[in-house]
Amino acid sequence: MIRKLLSITYGWLVAEGAFAAIAPRWALAANARLTLSGFENVGELEPKEWYVDAARAAGVGMLAAGLVGLATERARGASGDADSPAESPVAIETRSEDEN
Repeated sequence: MIRKLLSITYGWLVAEGAFAAIAPRWALAANARLTLSGFENVGELEPKEWYVDAARAAGVGMLAAGLVGLATERARGASGDADSPAESPVAIETRSEDEN
């Protein structure tokens, strides 16, 4: 279940990153409409050029992170590794506490 959610989240990150990298002004306008829905005249806001560049850079970073995440999930799925309790960080931490 968690693997499926991770893949969906990474896919969403890739889509958002591609959108922000390719069309940062549109991405900023869409974000402004969503996050500032309680304000008037949101459509009249104009981002400064440095902010558009920063949004594009953040989009490239999101795109890269999402692609790496998807590749990692695909590699885990292809190797057939199942999430066993012995491999989880909680189990490792618990096991090391029990040994002391």
